[in-house]
Amino acid sequence: MPTRTFLLLSLTPVLLLAACDSIEPLDETTPVEAVRVEDLPADPTTPDPQTGRPVGTGRYTFFSLRTGEIVLRYDEPDRSDSASTAWDLAFQGTNILINGGTSGPGQGGAVVLEVPFDEVTEAPTGDQFRVDGVDECPNGVKRAICPGSGNGWYNYDPTTHIITPIPGRTIVVRTADGRYAKVRILSYYKGAPDPGTIDPEANPSRYYTFEYVFQPDGSRRLQ
Repeated sequence: MPTRTFLLLSLTPVLLLAACDSIEPLDETTPVEAVRVEDLPADPTTPDPQTGRPVGTGRYTFFSLRTGEIVLRYDEPDRSDSASTAWDLAFQGTNILINGGTSGPGQGGAVVLEVPFDEVTEAPTGDQFRVDGVDECPNGVKRAICPGSGNGWYNYDPTTHIITPIPGRTIVVRTADGRYAKVRILSYYKGAPDPGTIDPEANPSRYYTFEYVFQPDGSRRLQ
């Protein structure tokens, strides 16, 4: 499966792919292309001038899997696009929202599969998808992608305070317009270093590197 890589600059939204909102049938043998997104900012923290403790804005960065672009950054004051169907996933710290249920007006849903990314060839059926504000997580939070160590996409090490994606887990997403994608989180640190080499100064947290495949033809096929 071919892969394209895009670096998301921290100061300016970058158009990564041409928009493809219309559903166009593809030949069943046509492979869909994997896209790698690097260093998507998810409300990175800065030291509080009073206490020195790291603090964020509490706002999300909204991303479209359909167009491959940031729809709304965490540091943009106008938040009106957060109430639109232009985005599919929103990132803030370790939290990931989908555009559906209580988080947005779209048809979005998600399911975290304990299946390696390359082995997920088809999206599950609709009744398997979870929705924000509807489906409850082990910690009582109602999210499609459950927060908390071991519950969703990541583990947290209380000794090193490092966040690492859980190997072999794939997030399958139903987009805001009802199409499908699969996502693999690769890193939570700027520059996507190996977990054992993370330097908090050189590799601040809350920067996502992930790979995804979006199926534009409306089918559940993800390969």
